[in-house]
Amino acid sequence: MDFLCSKCGACCRVAGGKLGLPDRGDGACGYLNKDNTCSIYDSRPEVCRVDIMAAKSHLSKKDYYVESTKACHTLIDKLGLQSKYKIDIKDYDK
Repeated sequence: MDFLCSKCGACCRVAGGKLGLPDRGDGACGYLNKDNTCSIYDSRPEVCRVDIMAAKSHLSKKDYYVESTKACHTLIDKLGLQSKYKIDIKDYDK
């Protein structure tokens, strides 16, 4: 099972200055590119690696993914991003 990411950049848009990540000046992570990709993706810190964070959680991998996706939905709404970026939670049952 893989984490289903829509690559909306919502998590990165609020991560700047948190958890040791640089702030580019607008609250976004300093590593976030204009196209919502990460400029250090291959060497990104553990906090940005969903599978590592899931393994450290008390939740099952699937439950961690579902809860993370719900948090994504909240950020998408808060940031006013298009709903097309919301992953259907039911997709984790496939």
